[in-house]
Amino acid sequence: MIFAARGVLVSLAFFATVYCPLSLLVVFVWRGARHFSQGTTVNNANLLFGLRIFPFAVSAVVTVFFTFPSFWLLERKSLDEDTGTFLLALCSLVILGAGLFRVLRVQARTTRAVAQWLMGATTVEPNGRMPRLRASEGAPPLILLGFWKPRVMISDLATAVLTDDELRVAVQHELGHAQSWDNLKKVMVSSTPFPGMSGIERAWQETAELAADEAAVVNRQDALDLAAALIKLSKSFQQRPKPLLATGLVSGWCSISLRVEHLLQWHTAARRARPAGSWTLVVLFAIFVGAVGNYGAALLLMHRLTELLVP
Repeated sequence: MIFAARGVLVSLAFFATVYCPLSLLVVFVWRGARHFSQGTTVNNANLLFGLRIFPFAVSAVVTVFFTFPSFWLLERKSLDEDTGTFLLALCSLVILGAGLFRVLRVQARTTRAVAQWLMGATTVEPNGRMPRLRASEGAPPLILLGFWKPRVMISDLATAVLTDDELRVAVQHELGHAQSWDNLKKVMVSSTPFPGMSGIERAWQETAELAADEAAVVNRQDALDLAAALIKLSKSFQQRPKPLLATGLVSGWCSISLRVEHLLQWHTAARRARPAGSWTLVVLFAIFVGAVGNYGAALLLMHRLTELLVP
């Protein structure tokens, strides 16, 4: 039992030694390369989210699958951790605890707001891939709720102001967020705090909105309808702070003028461009195969690295 506790302690300390430098690296990389890329907005959104979550993903995978197993199999039984190990482990607990607190806080705020919006709400026939709700009580015009079983909520304002075609493409925008799992990504971002990350988080939110606009549009007329919907709703609805774990059509993360300009410049070539997610999967699979094929050597290397980095 004591040996397992030591393994957890050392693993937490190693997590801090990896997570904090990688997060600092991401902050500096972002500040030096904000105006990056040519390519589709979808690619930009995926790249920004991957960059934001990279420190935590790498730190967690290495800690769980390499650091703790290497300690369990190769560490001697004597107690030799010093104060630095405990301080690093405490730092990890603070990071993880702060992330859990942020998620619980924003989830509570989202739940309260959604409960108010859904008072008297009625379910509309799905007519597509997911159920829709019609709500009033000051609800946003259109908003995507949840991530495991997402629902699109449509307010009375949206149905009153928008034409059928404009409402259809606006709903498609929310479905684009659902396909990209943007609400789940928000949970992941909230659970991995680090100072200086707010800039890249705002940039990801902005490009995610533009990517959802692209996903909703299949021709020039759809682009014009969505642009008209954004203009109408931005003038008719007074924007208020929205729950972090829900995604609305008219949001404060991306300016309406920028989105309208982007839609007015829509063309078929942009629609044909697709994200290079398949290449990412190939690279990850290759890394996985390499790690499994050389797992013993990797554990030995990790044990030496842990002894070097963790006091």
